[in-house]
Amino acid sequence: MRYSSLAAYTLLAVALSACTTVNVTSRSFIPKDTGKLAVLKKATPAYKIDNIEFTHPGGAISRGIFMHKPDAQFTVLYFMGAGVRVDTNAAYFGKPFAELNANIISFDYHDFGRSEAPDSAFDLPDLERETLALYDHVRATTKGKLVVHGHSFGSFVAAKLAGKRPLDAVVLEATGTDARAYVDNTIPWFAKPFVRVNLDENLLAVDNRAALRSFQGPVLVINGAKDNQTPIHTARALFDSLDNQRKRFVAASEAGHMNAMSQPDTLSAYREFLDGAH
Repeated sequence: MRYSSLAAYTLLAVALSACTTVNVTSRSFIPKDTGKLAVLKKATPAYKIDNIEFTHPGGAISRGIFMHKPDAQFTVLYFMGAGVRVDTNAAYFGKPFAELNANIISFDYHDFGRSEAPDSAFDLPDLERETLALYDHVRATTKGKLVVHGHSFGSFVAAKLAGKRPLDAVVLEATGTDARAYVDNTIPWFAKPFVRVNLDENLLAVDNRAALRSFQGPVLVINGAKDNQTPIHTARALFDSLDNQRKRFVAASEAGHMNAMSQPDTLSAYREFLDGAH
């Protein structure tokens, strides 16, 4: 997730009124793009980058990239944060996985970036169905260990998936407990006394603790100590709630919301985590 239009709207509302109510629907969190970016930033010269796509039963087409090389040790299915897309951000989020000697697969979200979809209603339950279909497709066509890694908004997507499939390992980066905590973090401290936030039914159901309650596979939680969007205490609260003997927590001391994976200590911990994720 990102410090998005929700926060900007909140600030504007506070400026115009001494007290206000902000109604937040789950559709606000589904990325929507009116344009397409054609240039794919190259990740690393050692990798081959294939354009990939998957057509869903309802006609939506998920498009993305498969960054790979023959001697990679594992594959990552990467779910991006809201507003992050393959063409503009793959070079950034892909580089750490190249350093980990991993292949990476990532799709733009529904009707966002490269992906296309019919003009119809679409909400979080629909996104969950698409996520399951993408995972099943990738799992069926990928050899070896497949790690599901979600960043920010993508961490909620990945956690939901872990509650429905026996993943080899799941990594939640820049994450938290639930949608309520996330929305609260987008509101500046000085505005909180004047703002009341209503979440719709779909958002109230978004809870990583509940999604991961039955998952007993390896879980790695990563958070930047300087992350203001998903503060480290919310990631720690999620981690502490997990009754899982195979969990690990990494606090990236010099990182904010977007750059925890660029830290050498994080990469070292990632390697150690996967070495033990058998």
